[in-house]
Amino acid sequence: MMSFCIKTLGCKVNTYESEYIHSLFVKKGFLWSEENADIYIINTCTVTNMSDRKSRQIINSIRESNPKSIIIVCGCYSQNAYQTEKLNNIDADIIIGNKDKSKIIEYLDEYLKHKNKISKFYNLKNTEFENMEISSKENRTRAFVKIEDGCNNFCTYCIIPYVRGNVRSKEFESIIKEVTALVTNGHKEIVLTGIHTGAYNDGTHDFADLLEELIKTPNLLRLRISSIEINELNNRVLEIIKNSKILVPHLHVPLQSGSEEILKQMNRKYNKAFFKEKINYIRSIKDDISFTTDVIVGFPGETEEMHKESLEFIESIGFTKVHVFPYSDRDGTVASKMTNKVDGNIKKRRVHELLELSKKLENNFYKSYYNKTMEVLIEEEKNGYFTGHTSNFIKVSIQGNYNINKIYNILLTEENIVKSK
Repeated sequence: MMSFCIKTLGCKVNTYESEYIHSLFVKKGFLWSEENADIYIINTCTVTNMSDRKSRQIINSIRESNPKSIIIVCGCYSQNAYQTEKLNNIDADIIIGNKDKSKIIEYLDEYLKHKNKISKFYNLKNTEFENMEISSKENRTRAFVKIEDGCNNFCTYCIIPYVRGNVRSKEFESIIKEVTALVTNGHKEIVLTGIHTGAYNDGTHDFADLLEELIKTPNLLRLRISSIEINELNNRVLEIIKNSKILVPHLHVPLQSGSEEILKQMNRKYNKAFFKEKINYIRSIKDDISFTTDVIVGFPGETEEMHKESLEFIESIGFTKVHVFPYSDRDGTVASKMTNKVDGNIKKRRVHELLELSKKLENNFYKSYYNKTMEVLIEEEKNGYFTGHTSNFIKVSIQGNYNINKIYNILLTEENIVKSK
């Protein structure tokens, strides 16, 4: 039987889709191989220029090292290449975008019959949700469930609405069925993910409806939201966060900038006062909650004063961690046509300053948990150390007699909390 290998770049949605593709190949009897595989599937990303570069490097490296292997490329990078008429730059036997990932086996069968290169793409502006369901995965602790695809926000810097298409959602009952199966098969924690997760709406049920139903799942210990926009944390969602012990006290809420003017230029759907008021309110109703965020540095027109304003606002919010991205021009977006681009060296310095602030905020948060006992879900063991996370996403590494996929009461210390490097 032929062997296969999957390389995944980018977001948690890609991770979920790759897991689904993996399950398709295993069901068909294909054998997994880390190297020298007969078939390589590369699930690509295009969120930044660096993502494009990594996608190209992996494709070219695999082709060079495995000239006889069948290479399948899918995802955001290939979708963008199709839309910008740059498909000739991708050296692969089968190329698709962000639709038909569930049909990869069918395309492979066709290729094996005729040995003709296959390229299949769609207009994603008005397409339906491509259903995928996973009932179990090898790591039985945390499992991702993709509930939504696409984005309608069109932030001025972002290519994703163009390569992922319109917002569309998985059917409510399909999600309930998938989560129930995952929990029945041993998963303790479910992470809801999507391109714009909080926009979930299948026409009958919205995101709050989904949360209300999922927290009732028998034997589900933790339900986590991978990411949600601040303006989607409405009263119903907040009421569920307040009252549920299943929905974990950790939210990843993208800020993108702490400058009022830059937020407007980015076409974000909130201002600083709204963001801060909402965060403060959530802290008042949910003990131990932690907030992580994404911030773009060096957006066109960002002055030194705006950068300092952003740093001050981020510090005032007190995020647990900040994921920092230097602004990257994406052809076709509004921001790519803006003038007043920030010099690369200035961007590097500002990235460094924000990363230093992130470390400071992270350490302050961890210090507040020294000598506190918290529930930790053990996820893996390596070299005699067991690692896992608290519900509010503090990573812990400990030695002792523990079992993977079990929750233990652990005394947190400076030594066993894993800090960012």
